[in-house]
Amino acid sequence: MITKANFTQIDNEVKNSLEEAFAFLKTKCVDHNYILFLADGELKEKYEGFNPYSIDNREDRYKDQTRLNFFIKFMETFYSFKNVNQTDDNEFRLTMELMIYTHIWESKPFLKQLYRLASLANGKSYEWYVEVPEMSKHNYIREDIRNILKTKKLKLSSVISKGFHTSLRNAFAHSEYQFDEHNKQIHLDTYKGGAWDISKISYDDWTKRFVYTALLSYHFLNVKAQKRKSLPVDFGRDKYLIIHPITQTRFRVSTIHYELKYDRFYFGEK
Repeated sequence: MITKANFTQIDNEVKNSLEEAFAFLKTKCVDHNYILFLADGELKEKYEGFNPYSIDNREDRYKDQTRLNFFIKFMETFYSFKNVNQTDDNEFRLTMELMIYTHIWESKPFLKQLYRLASLANGKSYEWYVEVPEMSKHNYIREDIRNILKTKKLKLSSVISKGFHTSLRNAFAHSEYQFDEHNKQIHLDTYKGGAWDISKISYDDWTKRFVYTALLSYHFLNVKAQKRKSLPVDFGRDKYLIIHPITQTRFRVSTIHYELKYDRFYFGEK
């Protein structure tokens, strides 16, 4: 269960943390790194005969969009707070939330974007190739993303902590959980007794973690889309210089163009 007031507070907290993180990148990053982040630069090794260092990676964007469309319908159904001030707890809604939660923290496109944001915030150059591990994603999320953001005192690190927990992701991903309707708890059968591990979570605490996670996923995509569209105003132009790899060791300065009408980036002049 979560109240409308608490949901609104979390919603604002998540949005503000992302606005702060993107503002930090825009201020602290070299311009071409910030531009590449918004332009979705990606190493596409399957592009034989062409430069594999591409921009406007729509493949990953479409993957996120499919997930986002379902999420929006789910939230409109269960979190619209129409004529009520709090949600109710039922196993159907909880089960759907477990699926959404797992998909978010297993989503390679989403984790790659969080990683790149943290990497740029840490002063590194834009990473064209990011590999999300198949196993031990908990270390990747905690050490390579959350803790890096924490060193920069960005509130986004706290939002990730309030949403992500390895025990939850593991239990839900492997269907090792059960509902305790009498005590309003979810029991996690993956519990091994480690200091970081948890054996159960109350319905109320679960709902907060779900809301933090779901809103983080939703607002991240929205804020990034808004920053793309505001680029021509923010920089006073729609053409930008980037450092574009030719090979792993050779680079050149290239011009990319942003077309607001179609929300797309491409190389060269229009």
